[in-house]
Amino acid sequence: MREPQLEELRTFCAAAELGGVGRAAQRLHLSQPAVSKRLKALEELVGTSLLERSPHGVTMTAAGERLYAYARRITADMEELTGLLEQLRGASETVQLAISHTAAEFVMSRALVLMHRHTNAPVEVLVANSRVVKRMVRAGETDVGIAACMIDEVVDGVVNIPLLDDELVVAAPLSHPWARKRSISPWELLETPIVRRDPGSHTRQVVDGTMTEHGLGTLQAACEVGSTQAAKDEAHELGLPTIMSRLAFSVADRLEIVAVEGLHFKRRFCILHPHGSLSPASSHLIDAFKESILSSSSADGPAGESAA
Repeated sequence: MREPQLEELRTFCAAAELGGVGRAAQRLHLSQPAVSKRLKALEELVGTSLLERSPHGVTMTAAGERLYAYARRITADMEELTGLLEQLRGASETVQLAISHTAAEFVMSRALVLMHRHTNAPVEVLVANSRVVKRMVRAGETDVGIAACMIDEVVDGVVNIPLLDDELVVAAPLSHPWARKRSISPWELLETPIVRRDPGSHTRQVVDGTMTEHGLGTLQAACEVGSTQAAKDEAHELGLPTIMSRLAFSVADRLEIVAVEGLHFKRRFCILHPHGSLSPASSHLIDAFKESILSSSSADGPAGESAA
């Protein structure tokens, strides 16, 4: 005599619990004939009826009730075992993520939450400036990278996936004279010391590159800081303007965005990964970053997410 199949036991339990073959078929995503076939095969194996059928559905026979007590325990154990196997498989599939400083601050947390709706795979994170992130992806030292790029930049030797466009903006404390202006001239920007990002940051590269393209000089740095939040804090501390991602701007920052006549500091955030097939966990992480941006753009205004 053959042993009962797990799918036969699972189908029997579903029909017994739901009181109908049709409802069991819906739960198991099967056709009603497929469910009936499994139930018939199990009854033939047992040698007696397990379910009483009527126009109102099905109920268990005495034999069915005895079998159900064992079958439900077996199927529950298998569900737990399947979950454990998924956790073990996910635990062995750690994803290496290299991400720029401001992306880690404004994008990463939501993306990780979205990722872990689909997998328990852990993510090991290295936070560095965009230049280092690009180098690591090219060298195969990380599975996924999130870096800021120039609008037309293509990082050679890796897969480039545009994530979203951004603009760097001049932001002045409410106490600064610029906060009461709609715009300033490039010369006013050149003549005024501001809080600047460190030379290795992508924010600094974009600003300096744009100024050079327009034949303008280098901006004066009252101080240099290593993150967007530090730039905001120093701007208030010194009462001076700073330059930061528009996506990182919030009314709670108590800063006012001021346009610079004829200048636009544009950039793009990209997902980068080495060529070749991706692990399932890496694919889930990439999809999570895309989803986080889509869900933010569908809300009212930016969600305060950025990369630098």
